[in-house]
Amino acid sequence: MTYADVLVVIQAALSKRPSGQKVLVSAHEAAEIKILDYIEQLMNSVVLSGCGSSVQAHGPSTARIPLTLSWSSEFPDTDYSFTINGFDGHGNPVEVILLEKNNTDIVIKTLVNATITAIAVPYAT
Repeated sequence: MTYADVLVVIQAALSKRPSGQKVLVSAHEAAEIKILDYIEQLMNSVVLSGCGSSVQAHGPSTARIPLTLSWSSEFPDTDYSFTINGFDGHGNPVEVILLEKNNTDIVIKTLVNATITAIAVPYAT
């Protein structure tokens, strides 16, 4: 799967639909799944290329209260990249604010109650 493959699905769902037609839930969902599959493919390719394995953390956040997300395994240092996704109770994406990054965890906060998932991968050495 390539970036172009994913772009075609996104455009079909959003910008290339017939004029006046609303965005179809099924088309939007298909585009989201394609994006997630692409991300997973990239994450797996990073792992296979010898950069190390990914680690994850997740948990519920309470509005305006710091949340510590502890990684499933510790990094040797803070030389890693991460992605955070957060959604409120209605499935809407939420803004996530990074407060601190350590080798064992990150500390974030959200402005609304949300469910948070994070994935991290060490930088190539």
